[in-house]
Order: sequence, then C-alpha cells, then structure tokens
Amino acid sequence: MPEPTYLDLVAEDGHPLRHKYLQQEGQPNGLVVSLPGDNYGVDGPLLYYPNQLLWREGWDTVVITYGYQSAGKRFEPLAIAGVLDECQRAIEVLLRQRDYQQLVLMGKSLGAFLVALLCQQLALPAWTRAVYLTPPLGAMFNPIFLETAQPACLALGTVDRFYDPKALRALQQARTFHLIQIEGADHSLNIEGDLQASLDGVKQVTEGVIAFICAGEVD
Repeated sequence: MPEPTYLDLVAEDGHPLRHKYLQQEGQPNGLVVSLPGDNYGVDGPLLYYPNQLLWREGWDTVVITYGYQSAGKRFEPLAIAGVLDECQRAIEVLLRQRDYQQLVLMGKSLGAFLVALLCQQLALPAWTRAVYLTPPLGAMFNPIFLETAQPACLALGTVDRFYDPKALRALQQARTFHLIQIEGADHSLNIEGDLQASLDGVKQVTEGVIAFICAGEVD
C-alpha cells in the first residue's frame, strides 16, 4: 500500500486533528470512511480487513481520529456532540476532494452509533451505504437507526453485551437491512476460548461487509 496522505482539520476543542487518508492514483470506485470504537481502533480486524480489501478493489479509504482520543481524554457522553461535528466536517471536506460516486460510512460500536447519527442528520449523497459493526442496540440506537434511509448492514454477536434479540426483531420488522450474526461472539466478535471460531467470525463479517458494499458499486 502507498504512504498515506492526511486530512488535517481541527478538533472540537480547537486542537489539530489528523485523519489517515489513502487515495487511489486513478479514479476511485468510491470512498470508505471508518469510525472506530472508543476502545476499538481502526487497526482492529473488523475495520482493518475491510479497509485493506476495499483499497485493493480500488476504493479510497479514510480513518477518523476523534478529538477527545487525540487529546488523551476519556470518553464521556457529553463528547458526542463535538465528535459528531468533527465527523461531519471531515465528510464534507472529503466529498470535495474528488468526484466520488460511492460513499460508505463504516463504524464499530461508538462509531456505529455515530454512523446512525450522521445518516439521520446529514444530507448525504443518495449513493451512501452504512455498515454498523456491533452497534449498541437499544433505546438510544434503535430510534435513530429507524430514521435513516441508507442501505444498511449490521454485524453483531449473540453474546455481545448490547445484543438484544427483542430489539433486533423490532428493527427487522420496521426496516430492511442486511444482518451478519455470529453465534457466541462478544462485543469484539471474539468467541471466548476458540481462536479458530473467532478468526472464522472475522472472515465471515469481512466477506459479508465486502459483498454488501460492492453490491452497490456503479458500473
């Protein structure tokens, strides 16, 4: 892979904020924007492998850095508004960089919640797709997700602390989306005590996410 360029912006508190940005030499198939979790970075396998494979398939990729993390602070719910503003400004700048025809927002946990907020609140291009990796199902996430219209893919494990079969069924009854469910997997989609099953789960999620994204490519 080439050396990354960087998107240099400003954090919510005014400090410099740098996002890692990989650009194809020619016209890209689209842009993938990855939003990490609070304790799950963009080098975690659920974000790393889809980004690597999509880069090889001709997509530009950018990974978002949150201002509170860059400043070495702990996450607090009050930080959501500032982080959301940082993500919004990054996306607006990115969409002016090149003539993108596809946009994917992909988030893990906290990042999945932010993806839902961005899809709900922004006037995103019609060709936007959303990937939610271990979203925090429940009273905060579900109503926001149900107000989004973008094609969506959800990946979660059945022993994730946020896994709620009743909440999941309610979502499925109210809105169409692609679901990747890993039996026995936790919030990192690891299966305790079974390395091979954990690796197989990552492979299943990665392949499912790639298939979902590439199904929306324009010719």
